Amino acid sequence: EKNDDYLNGVSTLDIILIQKHILGQELLQSPYQMIAADVTSDNNITAVDLIEIRKLILGINDEFTNSGSWKFVNSDQELTTINPWLYDQTRVIADLDTDASGEDFIGVKIGDVNGNAQASLNTQEIDRRNDNVEILFEDKYVTEGELVEVILSSDRSDIYGYQFTMDLTGLEVQDVTGEGVTKENIAIHSNMMTMSYGQLLPIANSELLSLTLKATNDGQLSEMLSLSNKITRSEAYVGTSLQEVNIDLRGGQEVGQFALYQNEPNPFADQTVIGFDLVKDGKATITFLDVTGKVLKVVEGDYNKGYNEVKINQREINASGMIYYKLDTEENTATRHMIVID
Repeated sequence: EKNDDYLNGVSTLDIILIQKHILGQELLQSPYQMIAADVTSDNNITAVDLIEIRKLILGINDEFTNSGSWKFVNSDQELTTINPWLYDQTRVIADLDTDASGEDFIGVKIGDVNGNAQASLNTQEIDRRNDNVEILFEDKYVTEGELVEVILSSDRSDIYGYQFTMDLTGLEVQDVTGEGVTKENIAIHSNMMTMSYGQLLPIANSELLSLTLKATNDGQLSEMLSLSNKITRSEAYVGTSLQEVNIDLRGGQEVGQFALYQNEPNPFADQTVIGFDLVKDGKATITFLDVTGKVLKVVEGDYNKGYNEVKINQREINASGMIYYKLDTEENTATRHMIVID
């Protein structure tokens, strides 16, 4: 038996694949996938299994109620998808008086139907394509006690699902709404919110979620909201192949609008990246100034509509402490500050 790390290999992508099987849209192809999907150990695959998996992903439960983390199936059995429930988890060796070789089992990670669990510390994690989903929200300054609506949007039309841990600094969740989203998709933890949502068709609405938050401190939303992998790994599933990609959360203006983002990392001692969105193709200038207004560096260029990035080294600025950076285009301007460490 092996009953540690129940979340190993388990994600919202597994929920989507099991949903497809239950509805007959795309059946699981092996008896071992079906055994993995039956987390309630009742020899059936139903919506109850989905509920158990989602509670694990959201961090509500840290194990399955009626199943261990792994099952080990006698490798001599010839199981089929017609009736996978005949599996045997034992082997019998009579009169053990010599070495018993070839007494093998097939390990099945419960909840993991797409087979990406790491079986040991030596297992290499599957590489992801160089792709990501950008989720944007309108940045603003909030004051203690203020109720604010934060709409998370994306301009991608091929998102089938997503999951994440959202870190909340000085913010409390009051309500969460979205296309098809229910309270079963969300869990609230101390200073964090976890989310798991997937469906069989691409999400039609560019507004993925609407959060009603209460500020418990004054601050800038972009500095109070962030994504992490602390409880639920932050990722999305895109395209008909349900490719797993990373999520970038950016506070700026509405999708498709002009925006200047906080540099990452911040503070920094070597190199940082500044991201910005342009309404249309054109020239843009980024000016770096110290607290007295002295110009330290100017970066000019032709950039494309949408998201762009500029990398800056500390030696290019040749200063430390608080530095302001200003983005100017023909029609718009925006300013932020960053911290440079010696």
